[in-house]
Amino acid sequence: MRRRGPQSGFTLLEMLIVLVIVGLMAGMSIRGLRTLAKSDLRANTSRLSGAVRYLFDRASTTGKYHRLVIDVDEGRYWAEVSDDKFYIPREPETEASVKKLAELQAEMDDKDRKRAEMAEASGGFDMSKVEPQDFRPKRVRFGSFKETTLKAVTMKNTKVMDVFTPRVADLVTAGRAYVYFFPLGQAEPAIVHLSDTAGETVYSLVVHPITGRVRIYNEYVKPPIDDQVDDEGNAAQ
Repeated sequence: MRRRGPQSGFTLLEMLIVLVIVGLMAGMSIRGLRTLAKSDLRANTSRLSGAVRYLFDRASTTGKYHRLVIDVDEGRYWAEVSDDKFYIPREPETEASVKKLAELQAEMDDKDRKRAEMAEASGGFDMSKVEPQDFRPKRVRFGSFKETTLKAVTMKNTKVMDVFTPRVADLVTAGRAYVYFFPLGQAEPAIVHLSDTAGETVYSLVVHPITGRVRIYNEYVKPPIDDQVDDEGNAAQ
């Protein structure tokens, strides 16, 4: 038999076998990564559901107002708490209404600054005690949640698609979304949609306002944004 010389290369059959093996290994790696991503998505969905239930129970037992903050862009969430009373507005918030409220608050802050400057110039006399004051709703202040049971969580291999609450006119697809929990044992109705980074698998977390229970669906549950109802729950004409 003639031996292969040092300059001889691989045969076409050998190269095909190597390519097949590399292709199989690459396919197995991709499937493994997808399985891992879906596993992370399921775990994050379950963990977020538990956080909602925990805040519902915590608000009921402590008598304080709690809220879940979801950073849609970063895929993070954490809890905040407040002793101030918080009420859901009658009309859904829009981008224009939020901007108008921010402008009104800035105007009031500017007036407070000018009053403080006048009081300092007049020897410390507070003119606000004799001047008529504009009505202003009390600003609700939420602080960081001190309990170690629920720390800030960054969801790995999980994307927040959007968050729905009736308080906001449109789906929150960027920035921060808030879900509120009240001392009398009520939660703000909400639907949170999570998916893997590829968008192949979707989970919907539907928060019940009375029980605080979270139902998880392995599909995109359409939020009732366009569904108008009257006081009796019938479809509005």
